[in-house]
Amino acid sequence: MENNNEIVFKSVVSSWIAGLYWAILIFLVVMFIGVPLFTPMTFFEKSIFVLVFIIVFLIILYTLFRAYRLSFIISKDRLLITGLLKNHEIMFSDIKDVKKVPIPFGFRLFGASFLGGRFYLPGVGNATVAMSNFDDGVLVSTKKGYTFVITPKNPMEFIDDMKNRVKNEKM
Repeated sequence: MENNNEIVFKSVVSSWIAGLYWAILIFLVVMFIGVPLFTPMTFFEKSIFVLVFIIVFLIILYTLFRAYRLSFIISKDRLLITGLLKNHEIMFSDIKDVKKVPIPFGFRLFGASFLGGRFYLPGVGNATVAMSNFDDGVLVSTKKGYTFVITPKNPMEFIDDMKNRVKNEKM
């Protein structure tokens, strides 16, 4: 989708990842109904239970919502990653390399499992990950030492467009 010289690359959400989060939501609803029915609780305990349930349910629901809205916007002079937890803006003048990579195994430092956050990736180091599937991996490295692993649909088209715009920015 193009708008004002912007190209928006959406991300395809893996059915496995989406299924995991939907299963968690269903489990929470079952627990919300089942625990009060089969566990004697005081009014105060029920109130705490309901409050904690609502908070956890909303966090999981928000995570799922953001996963379906994950996108990568290439504009005239920057890349905007609308990630799971926050958005990242990378100026083309700061980009060192953009290449296709398999989704690497990593250790989560902060963030949502299988979707994004800060990860330690062997061979790469600390990286910000914004992904929704295991197929479309693109590694974006910056001159300042930041690394991003993203999953735009049609990764080779994304890479070609990024390289053309970064090259034009340097001219």
